[in-house]
Amino acid sequence: MQEALYRKYRPNTLDELVGQPDAVALISEQVSKKNLGHAYLFSGPRGVGKTSLARIIATTIGCDPVFDITEIDAASHNKVDDIRELNDSVNFIASSPGKKRVFILDEVHMLSNAASNAFLKTLEEPPEHVIFILATTEPERVIETIRSRTTHLAFKRIGNEEIVTTLEKISKKEKIKLSKDILEYISNQSDGSLRDAINLFEQTYSTFGNKATIEELYSILGKVTTSDLLQIIEAMGTQDTSTVLTILRNNYKSGLQAVDILNSITDLFRNLFYFKYLPEDKSFTSLSNSEKELVKSCNEIISAKDLSRILDMLDEVNQSIKTSPSQELKLELFLVRLIKPQLASDIKSVSRRVDILESKEQGDNNYQQEQTSKDKKKPINKAKSQEKDINPPLKKKEVNKDIDNFDVYWPKILQEAKTVLTPRKYSYLTLVKPDIVDSENLVLYIDSENEYLITELRKSEDILDLIKSNVAKKIGVDISISIQPHDGLQSVDQTSEEIQSNINEIFDVENID
Repeated sequence: MQEALYRKYRPNTLDELVGQPDAVALISEQVSKKNLGHAYLFSGPRGVGKTSLARIIATTIGCDPVFDITEIDAASHNKVDDIRELNDSVNFIASSPGKKRVFILDEVHMLSNAASNAFLKTLEEPPEHVIFILATTEPERVIETIRSRTTHLAFKRIGNEEIVTTLEKISKKEKIKLSKDILEYISNQSDGSLRDAINLFEQTYSTFGNKATIEELYSILGKVTTSDLLQIIEAMGTQDTSTVLTILRNNYKSGLQAVDILNSITDLFRNLFYFKYLPEDKSFTSLSNSEKELVKSCNEIISAKDLSRILDMLDEVNQSIKTSPSQELKLELFLVRLIKPQLASDIKSVSRRVDILESKEQGDNNYQQEQTSKDKKKPINKAKSQEKDINPPLKKKEVNKDIDNFDVYWPKILQEAKTVLTPRKYSYLTLVKPDIVDSENLVLYIDSENEYLITELRKSEDILDLIKSNVAKKIGVDISISIQPHDGLQSVDQTSEEIQSNINEIFDVENID
């Protein structure tokens, strides 16, 4: 059986270790001075050389690779009994001193608390000729008492240039002729892991030979094609859910999982984010030509305001999809709500819904201008015209002057609410239209499509009590508050500036368009 390339080209000396100059410098100095510590903690991403350096240390001090190096996977040997066996081995070695022995514990953060504590005494007082090297990708999960008893070396992601250089050396030795663009793309996709880069390099050549293209790598990487992603983005403008669902089904049939598709969509919007704000950043410049064109096309379709909303939604769905019993359904619902925000009941979809209404409002500007002169000649009773659209209608009674001027007090109530309520609950009030029915009754109208907000506001007693107390304090009357739906509320009496202001309040951002 042919040896895997990442094993074949694993570094065997300190000089061969790529991308970790600080760690190499420290170990080189300690080896030259014969001053190696008894315990080390190597932390950093996977595939960056932690285990390789551990084995290099062992061979440098004369350990036999077969008899003097013990590697233990703490992910599968994480119980107290496993550590007791390790302690017994160490104690046996202590009674038979000889050559140096190195114990390598990989994924040490996976040890249970009980196992970690059982390991402490041996770690504190190891035999003179024993060295422990602990490796982890999550050092924060290693208990403090272990971290404090080790020399901690933090490993970094390996730079793309160093990975490409290494792949070129391997290509020359193996007589493989993949293009420079392919090598750079492989490096970019490896996320700083040289081991992953070498594996992808080998898989690419084995599958497609020397004539491999970047698009062909998508199947290996589990990525959605750029053409499919562009269709999904274009569907946001046309609200074409059928096209998106068809794309999803085709990708399922090709072998992609829901998480793979979501990762591709997330990468696209993250790249778009960097393109908007850091166009010269390597996160964008290292993309393939087709990916760059995709991002540029998306930049013309997706506004900065929409991008902020979408990234928030992606953050939430990326967290929830991992524990969902039906990941495909989770992804499908996310995309449908992304494309048709009117189907979403969460506050974060309001921005997109208002944008749609705003564009409609702009389309009606000519008509409104034509009506201006007529409106000046014939005043309209705004309160009565609105009452006709309210279902069920509520007949106004006679009210006192202060109540009748309630519109003057409402902004003051909102201002106080902003300082008292959470941002989320304050956002509820920015989406309601208050209307005084009589001296005892206040109605808060909400867009009938926003069922979520109607439900939330009805059960938010703290919000209602805040409004009641403010009315009592500012106007001197006790009122009852009811929550009622209203068809097309967001198009009633809202200018473009007011719409933008509402969104800014909800998301606590400035108008960045």
